[in-house]
Amino acid sequence: MKRFFRRLVSRLFRRRRPFKPFDRSALPKPPAPSFDEMLAEGVLVAESAGRMALKNRLIVFALRGEERFEPARAEAIARDVLYELVQEADEAAERAATERESASQREGRSAHQHDYHRVDTVNLRHRERVYAGVAKRLWELREDPDYLERFTEHARDAAWEDIAAAVEARLDREWPDIEVDAEYEAERDERTRELLVDLERDLREAEAERVRRAEADDAFRDFVG
Repeated sequence: MKRFFRRLVSRLFRRRRPFKPFDRSALPKPPAPSFDEMLAEGVLVAESAGRMALKNRLIVFALRGEERFEPARAEAIARDVLYELVQEADEAAERAATERESASQREGRSAHQHDYHRVDTVNLRHRERVYAGVAKRLWELREDPDYLERFTEHARDAAWEDIAAAVEARLDREWPDIEVDAEYEAERDERTRELLVDLERDLREAEAERVRRAEADDAFRDFVG
């Protein structure tokens, strides 16, 4: 028994080897994503931005209440949204090409993220190809009826979820306990119109903010380095 305790004490209080500080540079570098992987990710980013834009436009049409929802009209709006994304991707490819041409004339090391030099021309060419590939793929999807139908359905479902959530939140906040009487029933249509006007104003402000952010940067900035 004494021998056991001596071993236990020796193990617990023995001098431990110091841990080696973590050296991130010693880690193996992850493999660079392939062109196909970057293209697929770029298309996903663009589709996400497109669904959000289409959703917001469908919400505005719904709150105006001018016309009933028509799949053909919604798909036409979807084609417009995708066309805008094609233009954005084409413009991004052109910017990358311009930056590549300029970088090829500069030697030395970069001073910041967007200070490109000759050493960056390969990456800039890679980025240019990805943007061009995204534009080409979005154009193909824009001409695919089955894709447009699915794209529109997803945006429509998201739009109705947002509208329902906004209406429920507004009702819970302003009319938590309502006594339904003849006066309430008589004024229902007017209250509904006021609610729709307020919701449309809020959504216009949200759309204006989205446009402002889109103008500050393109939808594809996060998927390529």
